[in-house]
Amino acid sequence: MKTTFTSHIFRGEDDLQHLRAFLASLSREPNVGDFNEQIQLPAIRSITRLWEQADELIAFAFVDSYSNLRFATADGQRSDQIENEIVDWGITCVRQRNAERGEQNTLDASCRADDLIELAFLERCGFVREPIRSLEYSHPLTDPIEDFPLPAGFFIRCVTGEDDAEALVSLHRAAFGTENMTVEERLAIMHAPNYTPSLDLVAVAPNGELSAFCICGLEEDGAGYTDPIGTHPNYQRLGLGKAIVSAGLRALKEHGATVAKTGASSVNVPMQRLAEQLGFVCVAEKLWFSRKVERHPTSASDTVHL
Repeated sequence: MKTTFTSHIFRGEDDLQHLRAFLASLSREPNVGDFNEQIQLPAIRSITRLWEQADELIAFAFVDSYSNLRFATADGQRSDQIENEIVDWGITCVRQRNAERGEQNTLDASCRADDLIELAFLERCGFVREPIRSLEYSHPLTDPIEDFPLPAGFFIRCVTGEDDAEALVSLHRAAFGTENMTVEERLAIMHAPNYTPSLDLVAVAPNGELSAFCICGLEEDGAGYTDPIGTHPNYQRLGLGKAIVSAGLRALKEHGATVAKTGASSVNVPMQRLAEQLGFVCVAEKLWFSRKVERHPTSASDTVHL
């Protein structure tokens, strides 16, 4: 028997408060990425769909800036019908982006390697596993934190505010060799409710150039994180990564965190080595999946309009 849902696109502050309360009520960790940062972006708000039943929020979904499907469903509300509607919405969003940009991106998704429910869902909905994995590391902050000194003439400071945004974007792009970060996305990080300016760190070279960065923060459960981390190619192999992350760990400890987390791609060996040298231990991994997005709808369920 088909259940009747209603759905609508994100409408503003009331929906935002409902979404945050909804996420806080869930008994299992939802796969929504950096929700508080993503939802600051108008492009994400325009494709965030909410499902309701009897005026109760039961699910929501959006596709992030990197074509990853992000969603959550209420406890006890998962069904083939709602899962199919969520995936159809993701496909629709990626299809429209592809058409607008002349690209051929897949709809991607991830889940923890030990999450059998999510694994079964992704496989059932036609996602194919990719070789890349995301590694999650943990570092207890109860023991003394090793200090890694900076090279002569370098210093670490907090990000001063929005005036730093353009320089931080340039640094991020240079460090990772991509065009992924934008000023709008960097400002979204800085406008998120859990953003702590004193934990957003940057290393400055003797000539005044920004040379490395480490965005730290506190999660709702009190755990800290140091991610992302990057060093400009002109300043690599000087020990800046160790120095700025160890500074971040000390700052997190001062803010009351007892554990810190960070992440690394399975293909990013330098980041894995940095994490291990700083005392992080790999505690979990996420698997990645993709689903091909046809250029035109292939079924009536795919014809959802943005």
